[in-house]
Amino acid sequence: MMRETVEFFPSRRHAGRLALAAAVAGVMLVPAGAAAAGPEESTERYSFVNWDCGHPLQVDGEVTSRMLERTNPQGGDLPLTHANVEFINTWTSADGDSFTTSGRFLAKDLRITPLGGSVYEVTAQQLGQPFVVSADDRVLTRDRGNITFTFTVDTATGAFEFLGADIAGPHPGFDADLCAIVEPVIGTGSGERHTPHPLGSTEASMGYYEYLPPSYGTVDGGSPLLVTANGYGENGDGSAEALDRLLWTGIPRFIDIGGWPLDRDFVVLSTQHVEQPPGLPGAESCDGAEWPGSCVMQLQHDLGHPPQSPCTTPQELHDFIAYATTEYDVDPDRVYVTGLSCGAFGVWEYLAAYGDEQVAAAVPIAGDGRPAWSTVGCGLAEVPVWAIHGEFDDVVNPAGSVDTVGAVSGCPGATPDSAMLSIYAELGHEGWDQAYSGSEGDDIYSWLLAHERE
Repeated sequence: MMRETVEFFPSRRHAGRLALAAAVAGVMLVPAGAAAAGPEESTERYSFVNWDCGHPLQVDGEVTSRMLERTNPQGGDLPLTHANVEFINTWTSADGDSFTTSGRFLAKDLRITPLGGSVYEVTAQQLGQPFVVSADDRVLTRDRGNITFTFTVDTATGAFEFLGADIAGPHPGFDADLCAIVEPVIGTGSGERHTPHPLGSTEASMGYYEYLPPSYGTVDGGSPLLVTANGYGENGDGSAEALDRLLWTGIPRFIDIGGWPLDRDFVVLSTQHVEQPPGLPGAESCDGAEWPGSCVMQLQHDLGHPPQSPCTTPQELHDFIAYATTEYDVDPDRVYVTGLSCGAFGVWEYLAAYGDEQVAAAVPIAGDGRPAWSTVGCGLAEVPVWAIHGEFDDVVNPAGSVDTVGAVSGCPGATPDSAMLSIYAELGHEGWDQAYSGSEGDDIYSWLLAHERE
């Protein structure tokens, strides 16, 4: 018997589980009178494309619920519901490989508390076998037992936020990355070529993950090199344990769960920033700012990137690229850099400091380039850049990409291909997984390879 408490946070590794629980909540949270007095059965069929594993998976499935309701003793206009739920999904890759996720359980509301307007806090329970993953008549993982979870929901907008869960029973799939579970079925095997190099184990000034493509060592002139800079949530001390934080999102995650095409010939080195020690002077002034991330980025820029910097610094990237081009069989004229959030800010600052000294093109995602522009102006136009940002980012101001690319596009020698901008509609402070997977239709990899340093 296992019992633990799980705190939820936005992460791809929970995507499948959160989607299931949200669907259950959608089945159960209905206005009073919407369900019949007796049991009501409904079946919903659905079909969509999922990109969480780094490539498109066609999902076809259905969920059936048999629901009863009773008066909510806490009052309010929502009844408590009991629902017997069964679901099954078939996930199919472009190559025709497939697996299924399924479940059969009793879901019931334990408490619904009005928080004002159409927002409610709900404590609910799942009993039974809520999550099974199988392929070719082989069970890959099976969850059994009880889950009591708490969330808030806005019945008017559908906004849904997990607050936490208490788990009893074996639930190996609950906190696992679904894509890692099914990697033997649909994966490319890229994770087998992914190697951690903790800080101190090499001559590099940063700990990093290394990916070497099958073509490595056979390419005339050397392989193209792609260096990635991490977001703030993936910072660590460079140790073997801390480096695994890089696997939470972005390119390192896609490589590790077998979502990276083996014919994509980049050597990929994913770096981890270390705050030494954490605590940027004056950062408390950004508390309550409209875009706190942009505020901290501007502060780090103004302070000249001190050791306490929360984001990757330009000096770090410069030194790491110098190391990588010496230690690896890579083409020095096909070196590229990308970063997400804090890492994207580091990319912009690196371009301002070093221009095209080392790199041929850059893709900063959800970072603020305005401090860099304020320093060197059209110096940013030396390197082709494709900036990507979520339309509704409330952490880093989208103007950090929009205004910067707009300014660069007006510089002498800039072209539509060398000053690129993608704004992803409806997204907040994210967009990197969409950009790196190509789910929004952008092929950043072909664009990068179209550029070489002169």
